[in-house]
Amino acid sequence: MSGLNAPFFADDAVATPFWWDAARPNGTNADDIPSTTEVAIIGGGFTGLNAAIVLARAGKQVSVFDADAPGWGASSRNGGFLGPGWAFFDTAMQHGEDVARRVVEESFESLQHVKDVVAREGIDCDLKVVGYFKGAMTPRIYDSLGRNIDRISKVMPCDAYMVPRSEQHKEVGSDLYHGGVAMPGYAGIHPAKYVRGLAEAARRLGARVFGQARVTDLRQADGTFAFKVQGRDVRARQVLIATNGYSGALLPYLKRRIIPVGSGLVATEELPPELMNRLMPKQQMLAGSQRVVTYYRPSPDGKRIILGGRVLDMSGTDRSNVANATYIRSLLLRIFPELAAYKISHYWHGQLGFTFDHLPHVDTIDGVYFAGGYNGTGVARASWLGSRIANRMLGNDDGRTVYGDLAFPSRPFYNGKPWFLPLAVWYYGMLDRWDQR
Repeated sequence: MSGLNAPFFADDAVATPFWWDAARPNGTNADDIPSTTEVAIIGGGFTGLNAAIVLARAGKQVSVFDADAPGWGASSRNGGFLGPGWAFFDTAMQHGEDVARRVVEESFESLQHVKDVVAREGIDCDLKVVGYFKGAMTPRIYDSLGRNIDRISKVMPCDAYMVPRSEQHKEVGSDLYHGGVAMPGYAGIHPAKYVRGLAEAARRLGARVFGQARVTDLRQADGTFAFKVQGRDVRARQVLIATNGYSGALLPYLKRRIIPVGSGLVATEELPPELMNRLMPKQQMLAGSQRVVTYYRPSPDGKRIILGGRVLDMSGTDRSNVANATYIRSLLLRIFPELAAYKISHYWHGQLGFTFDHLPHVDTIDGVYFAGGYNGTGVARASWLGSRIANRMLGNDDGRTVYGDLAFPSRPFYNGKPWFLPLAVWYYGMLDRWDQR
């Protein structure tokens, strides 16, 4: 039972992602690491593999190095939400209307990019446009969401619309919310199948994709870049860092700008069809309006509910897994109290990459390329920016992106250890509770 010992766990419950049942990440080991490569991509997730596909198609010699199996990190652990960018408009407004418009436009382009890649490469990953509903926790928040839609509509066409509480059971079978906002363009995807398909496509195009190939000691050397892979010396003409929340200490510049944030998820056992139909009548993507985000969806086959939220203990011990799962399940039961009678079959967690301005960034740091900082919205954005940064490496106009024009902020005294996260989660949780008074 993988250490998942609590009454609400199914007898065969596991502490691995539900997605891995169908597509567990795997990859070749590091035995045949080359001593030289034209392009080295560090990180074999959505960003790195989308970049590898573009670069390999352009005829570049590409090597992708992942510290574990390609796709092992957030790319196969996330909720599989794939959506346009209405929710990002307010965040981007800190840079003005033009930037906010470009952020939303690129969000739609990123969604289309994933659809195009899936179709072109023949990736079977349960991609389906199903829509999205964000529930308002209070009438005041409902009004605030409506004003936000009005602000967006003054700047650009917007297909999002408000759903009053009297109509919300058409969106979700819960009485928790006071209405909400519907966004029709959202899609769901099986993230582990998608990242596996990307790796297969990259290999078909000639890229070499290595697992168990941790990169260390990255430095400039005689007009190239030198680094070690599991202790072996490697040189490359170009380097792309595509590790997002797992960037660690590879580059001090990123260590001061990327905030690793934990997210835990649970999947229920298979639920009766009539219950699923009542709780999730549209089989769509769902979330609440809380600052400490709760997001949930049906499994691609419509038989289970998958829900995620923030967790602080990422140690992976049996005790922490049970504690995290207990907390995440409590969020699920707040939305759907009737699920107290059903078991949890999977618990897992992953590490996201956040930034201080809550926006992704594309950058070149002492000649090293970087794309990341997706702030929990990485399925579409990581895919899109992987292709953008690859085109920038090729010197193409298609490498342009609004995220390459923004300053990449840090904060004093931050050096990669987010000591402030427990305080921030407590503070935002207090604000959430205050909102609901």
